[in-house]
Formats: sequence, structure tokens, C-alpha cells
Amino acid sequence: MSWFRSWNPFRKKQAPPQPLPTAPKAGTAAQPPKQEPEPPAPELPQELADSPLAKGMMAKFYRFWKNPSFIKQLRSLSAHMAKDGVDVKNTEAVKAWLDKNKAGIEKGDFNEPPQEAAKPQTFVKTGPDVGRNDPCPCGSGKKYKKCCQGKAA
Repeated sequence: MSWFRSWNPFRKKQAPPQPLPTAPKAGTAAQPPKQEPEPPAPELPQELADSPLAKGMMAKFYRFWKNPSFIKQLRSLSAHMAKDGVDVKNTEAVKAWLDKNKAGIEKGDFNEPPQEAAKPQTFVKTGPDVGRNDPCPCGSGKKYKKCCQGKAA
């Protein structure tokens, strides 16, 4: 029955053994293992740094960040801003656009991205391709590779 214990797919896997630390060589100092520094938390602008309301809004934003419908709404709003010529990297311009369109946002006018121009038509071939060993379509009687293939390139 010992073979079953080694084969059991439901058994938790053990972590591989950690290598033992080696003693430093004579004349060298022991170096501690390098640890990756944690990325710093995003900083709030100075005018919002002391505001508990702003900190609460940032926490709410980070909670919603993984919600697909929230991301869709953000993309839709940024597409509407780009259509209207608003630089989304300029905070004052974004605030002005949001204030101007506040009623439409609350009403739900900006839930879908703006309609774009008609998509370009896909190219469709009208006839079969000419293989390099096929007779040339110009009618010379030569193979395509000896006649017009070099002219086509």
C-alpha cells in the first residue's frame, strides 16, 4: 500500500528543501539575501493629502478597479473625452469636461463608447493566384517565374 501514498493525487505537495546556508570564505563579509523593495503606494496630490474624504475616494476607487463594468465605463468616458478633444492627462480639462457633462453621465448617455466611422472594407481577391510554375497570364507562353514575376516585384 505504500505505492498508493506516493501516487495519491490529492496529497499536498511538499515544498522543496531550502539549501543550507554556507559559511562565508575567509576574508569576505557575509551578505544578507537581497529582497525586492515593495513599490511605494501612489501619492495623492498635495491639496488632497490631508483630506479624509479624498483618501476614502481613493480606497473606493481601488475596490472598484477590478470590476469589469467599472473599467468599461472608464474606457467609454475616456473615448468620449478624446472625441471632444479633451487631453485626459490634464486634470483641469477632465474636471471641466465632467462638470459640463455631469447631467448626461448621471442619465447614462455615456455608458457606451461613441460610434466610430465605418470600418474599411476587407480586400477580397477577384481571381486565383498565379503560381510561379504556371503559364504567365500575359500570354507569352513562358512560365510566370521566367516572364512577369520579376516585373511584379
